[in-house]
Amino acid sequence: MKNTTEHSPQKIYVELTTRCNLHCQMCVKHMAGSCIAEADMDVAVFRRLLPSLLHADTLILNGIGESTLHADLVEIIRLARERMSGEATIGLQSNGLLIDRVAALHLVQAGLNSLCLSVDRFDDNVLRRNVGKGEHSFAAVAEAVANLLWAKKKVGGTLKIGLEMVLSKTSIYDLPALVAWAADNGVDYILTTHLILYDKATESANLFNPNTPEAVRLFNKYNQIATARGIDLAGSIGTYRKSAGTQTDGEILPLFFDMRQEAQNNDIRLNLDTLAAHNEKLTNEIQPYLNKAQHLAKSRGIELFLPPLQADSQRHCPFLETNATFIAPNGDVMPCHFLWHTYSCRVLNEDIHVQKRIVGNISEQPLEQIWRQKEYKDFRKEAGEYNYSPCWSCSQGPCATLVNDENHFANDCYGSSVPCGHCQWNLGGIRCL
Repeated sequence: MKNTTEHSPQKIYVELTTRCNLHCQMCVKHMAGSCIAEADMDVAVFRRLLPSLLHADTLILNGIGESTLHADLVEIIRLARERMSGEATIGLQSNGLLIDRVAALHLVQAGLNSLCLSVDRFDDNVLRRNVGKGEHSFAAVAEAVANLLWAKKKVGGTLKIGLEMVLSKTSIYDLPALVAWAADNGVDYILTTHLILYDKATESANLFNPNTPEAVRLFNKYNQIATARGIDLAGSIGTYRKSAGTQTDGEILPLFFDMRQEAQNNDIRLNLDTLAAHNEKLTNEIQPYLNKAQHLAKSRGIELFLPPLQADSQRHCPFLETNATFIAPNGDVMPCHFLWHTYSCRVLNEDIHVQKRIVGNISEQPLEQIWRQKEYKDFRKEAGEYNYSPCWSCSQGPCATLVNDENHFANDCYGSSVPCGHCQWNLGGIRCL
């Protein structure tokens, strides 16, 4: 992990616009409780960032919106490239709808060297557009890839072309075919990530198990014992939890007691509901598709980034580890992706309201000064110690007070003032460009 006391951030996310030319059902903008106004960053605001780019190794020009809608995108990339080293990454993600040959040429000429195209579902037999209804077909992605390859060849740049797919109970089966298509069509890398749980629909489509491998192994052990005895362990959880065991079948009580005792002895936290919901059957069904995709990527020379199917044993924040910071269109600075906006999301089948946390504004202070101020340093230090509550594996969670207190910064049950216990990124299942 990089030293978080360094004088300036190394990775800077800049949200150029919150506008988009699609209306995707699973986008946070369209979820209940979201307060994300449509706005574009003024070039004058971006210019305030230029001195800080001398010290950064990565600039990502996107957030909630579609960056290619920004009228000054090419100029902004050019300004950034003039300040950053040739090895530094300037990248963005796009749905590809606006990347024709002219746009692709201008982006590559300006100095963009990483562009990741979003893929909802892969179907190379249905190459069509249906933008009017808000549908993002693979046709736009295929066309954008071809245009970017043409521009790269014409300019001779170092552009890396990527695809991003959100893994779900439907899209996972497309992954091997997508890898094969990418290898045949000049794509350099594929980034996959699990769903960010914004509503009940995303929960029902979710593949990621928020429990640690230790918790999963322990639950599976006792589930196998129960099955061998003709006992439905998962089906008994509801009664056990509601009645504190007093009305639970006497045959199963010793199993629950032994499992709980073993968890306590090994400092393993058990959320029985989510452990039962993410069963081995689902994992065994989808693992062959992940294995096939990995094999294809390795044999065909494609970089494939696959997240784990369950939470890491130790929490880690990808934003702290890369010294990242996040900037909104108006110049506000936020410490992480989770706290970039005000919105609603789901934790353990309950709604919570996330309040954005502003630590400064680049129109008022240089980014380095904001980075070094006490509030921001304290946040990074406390979040980086990972001593906040383990909400995703808590048997009593979620308790939404910490993120719903409108910036009064209540402590969680571990005494921490950072709302990281509710964050999905530190579990290891969410990946960003």
